[in-house]
Amino acid sequence: MKMKVRLFPPKQVFPVKRKAEGEKLFFLLKTKLLNIDEWGKHGSLSSYKLFDESGHSLADKNLFVGIFIRISLKATGKYDWVRVIDIYEAADEFVITVQPTFDPTEEKPDKTVISHFFTDASTNNFCLLKKNESVKFYVIGLNEKRNTNETENIVESVRNLAINIGSSLGFQKSEWENFTHNFVKSAAEEENI
Repeated sequence: MKMKVRLFPPKQVFPVKRKAEGEKLFFLLKTKLLNIDEWGKHGSLSSYKLFDESGHSLADKNLFVGIFIRISLKATGKYDWVRVIDIYEAADEFVITVQPTFDPTEEKPDKTVISHFFTDASTNNFCLLKKNESVKFYVIGLNEKRNTNETENIVESVRNLAINIGSSLGFQKSEWENFTHNFVKSAAEEENI
């Protein structure tokens, strides 16, 4: 099976003058990326909230493997859900991987119904990379497939199709460009780099 890959955006690259600046910026970005409140500050079309598998809202704002993220896309009429399935960390690389999932807040959650506009074959990877005199932040979408078969009704299928068409027209790319740019800019300003 051929894997479909989309890179959002080409890469937000922030050049640094000294290695120490790159290390500070990389550490700060990693810390901010693990805090869901930072996601809300830097996204323009979405807001985010954390939940556990029992559907309870979490006061702790830190991401970890297994946690659910509720995504509210403006003017779409329902929440989309992803789950953190992996957090990879190395000296010069940091990646958070999320996957579409069921809605854990339903009275009797049906784990077979994916509550997202993509199917659970899809993943998004939020990637930080420190290399030479630069820090890069980008989002990679893998195997993004429209979720029009796993929905509960025709209205939700049409909604998901409309969001996917908007994604094809570049709205998703624009949102991730803003998200990554704002993250890096904010951290650089905070560190006076």
